[in-house]
Amino acid sequence: MTRLRLFPLRTVLFPGMDLSLQVFEERYRTLVAECLETREPFGVALIREGAEVGGPAVPHPVGCTARIRRVSPTRDGRLALECVGVRRFRVAQLYDDRPYLSADVEYPVDEAGDVSDEALEVVRERLRQLYRLRDTIANEYHRDVELPASPGALADRVGALGRGLLTDRQLQQMLATLNVRRRFELADDILTTIVSATHEQAAAVVAQRWAALERRN
Repeated sequence: MTRLRLFPLRTVLFPGMDLSLQVFEERYRTLVAECLETREPFGVALIREGAEVGGPAVPHPVGCTARIRRVSPTRDGRLALECVGVRRFRVAQLYDDRPYLSADVEYPVDEAGDVSDEALEVVRERLRQLYRLRDTIANEYHRDVELPASPGALADRVGALGRGLLTDRQLQQMLATLNVRRRFELADDILTTIVSATHEQAAAVVAQRWAALERRN
């Protein structure tokens, strides 16, 4: 078992996913200082009960470790963190003997599950489509994005892209699914929802841009 400092959030973090945080509570300033000193990650877990700020929170048992990439103070006295998700953990025992929550955790490994090359390529192509749609919305030039090779990591990429479009329950279910084939199937289903919603957003944005051009002319 490994003792891990916990930062319960209203966010599901996946391996490989970027995470930005604004830290202002003293207990989490302490957590950040200790992580920087020891060069250790902290654990992000979706809150199951309780509040994100102020009072205690009970997290879901499966979360993801976060490695701090950058920390900088803001003008209003907060700490701006740039982090990245690293790997899943499962809580074995929670502790409240520190200013912040901590836990003994174990690091489960993915369970084997066969995914065909054809299914992998279908998901990769739909992910490429999703990135193209997002670039259209942002009015940015599209560049090829490197996609994960393994089905498990590919599913995690889908989960990371689903933030804001999917419910916390859907994302937590995917995070907690260790069977690679099952997680990939969940990602495949969820990706359909994400692409459809993003396509609608892109169509609305393009329509607004054309309308603005016509008004100018």
